[in-house]
Amino acid sequence: MLQLTDEELINFIKKCEGEVYTLAEIHKVLIKANIACTIEELRMKILTLFQDGYIGRELTNDGVNMYYIIFNPTDDIKP
Repeated sequence: MLQLTDEELINFIKKCEGEVYTLAEIHKVLIKANIACTIEELRMKILTLFQDGYIGRELTNDGVNMYYIIFNPTDDIKP
């Protein structure tokens, strides 16, 4: 089971290359960090972050969901 907090998952997502990420890219970063999870567990965590507005989603022409970070609570917020 994926035992990451939402903040930790967002920080791992930021480690992906680029500014938009597929579910597979996010999964690969977690595996490299020795964090075991199933695709379905990761999909549910990403869906929750998407529904809560922390991650955005764009659908490509070939039907692949690409995710991007809208807000990371661990980033410094400057006025």
